[in-house]
Order: sequence, then C-alpha cells, then structure tokens
Amino acid sequence: MKRLSKFIPMAALALGLVGALSSFTVNKDSKLTTNIQGYVKLNPMGTQCESSILCSDDGIQLCTVGTTQIWGKVNGTGPCTFELKRNH
Repeated sequence: MKRLSKFIPMAALALGLVGALSSFTVNKDSKLTTNIQGYVKLNPMGTQCESSILCSDDGIQLCTVGTTQIWGKVNGTGPCTFELKRNH
C-alpha cells in the first residue's frame, strides 16, 4: 500500500504535464488571419458607417461590440455590408 501511495502523485503529475503539453500544439493547416477595419452601420443600407474595432474575414462567431454587429467594406471602400467574424 505504501508503494501505491508514492506512485499516485507521480502519475497525476505525469498526466498533468502531458495534458499541458498537448494544449500547446499548433495546427499546421490554420491560415493566418488578417485584421480588417470594422464599422458600425449608421443606416440599414450601410452607406453611412462609423469606424469601430478590428475584426477578421475568417471564423465562426460574428464580430460584435456588445450586441452591435460590426461590418466591413468590400476592398476597404463602398458601403459597410461585408459580414465580419471574430479574429480571436
């Protein structure tokens, strides 16, 4: 029983180290995200926009500030009607 009580803490430490190291792996297939200037629509058509935070064109979750959705401009010009995503 005494040998077992010495082995359990070492096994727990080893499992913790393996878990910590595996969380730092990098996906080689992940692409670099680009920061895109985001805008708040001031009218429904997006012809009037106010500069906001930086977002991305890649991701799952919509880019928002609070509950306000952030939009992008196609090629950086025109109306702000391009849906942006979270970059982190």
